[in-house]
Amino acid sequence: MKRLALAAAVLGLAPALPAAELTVVSVGAVRSPFTAASAVWEKASGNTVAATFNPAGDVRRKLAAGAAGDIVILPREDIADLAANGAVVRGSRRDLGGVSMAAAVRKGAPVPDISTPEALKRTLLQAKSVTYMDPDRGTSGKHFDETVLRRLGIRDEVRAKTTLGEGGYIAEKVANGDVEIAFHNLTEILPVQGVTLVGLLPAELQRPTVYSGAVMKDSRSPAEAQALLDYLAAPEGRKAFLDRGFTVP
Repeated sequence: MKRLALAAAVLGLAPALPAAELTVVSVGAVRSPFTAASAVWEKASGNTVAATFNPAGDVRRKLAAGAAGDIVILPREDIADLAANGAVVRGSRRDLGGVSMAAAVRKGAPVPDISTPEALKRTLLQAKSVTYMDPDRGTSGKHFDETVLRRLGIRDEVRAKTTLGEGGYIAEKVANGDVEIAFHNLTEILPVQGVTLVGLLPAELQRPTVYSGAVMKDSRSPAEAQALLDYLAAPEGRKAFLDRGFTVP
């Protein structure tokens, strides 16, 4: 009993909390660490977690259409908008981790240079095919399409040979040999087998995204939802994020 109480204390749980079934509406960028960390929390708390993962644009559209749940996970700026609109509980937001964009090529292929804006521009112009997230659906794709390519002055040229990603691990298109190079969040490249990480985009072209969670206003189990978010943002829960390429927000 003492061990169970200690585990509950470490995870930020109140011993008397009843079992709950939490529904989480989340971006795909946090899928790997969230799944790992929430499984530990489930075991210690006795609660269960059912999560769906989609690109940020799809999550926003689902919420606008009235999707219900206990927790929503989105880029921090989107959570701020939801708080301003009263869609999430004020003060419930927890920042889970930050992530930067990177590139990947198929395992065994030559590794191109993307270390400077000029080198990245050359690599993009020389590439036969490219993939990045559809800018209408994913945060990383929007940044790459509207900021990186425009600053480099090659948006039209790159767009002409791009297969836009629709969700999930788009670097799998590279692993399968369908596309030559992928640009995506580092955390969504690392889990993909059959690719080589080229590296991060140059610092001057980065816009790290911080992903945050908040309790939805109509949550059926707000106390349990907050307990899960508190655990994810605590050192033990955050370790799952740091181990998978996220940084401390």
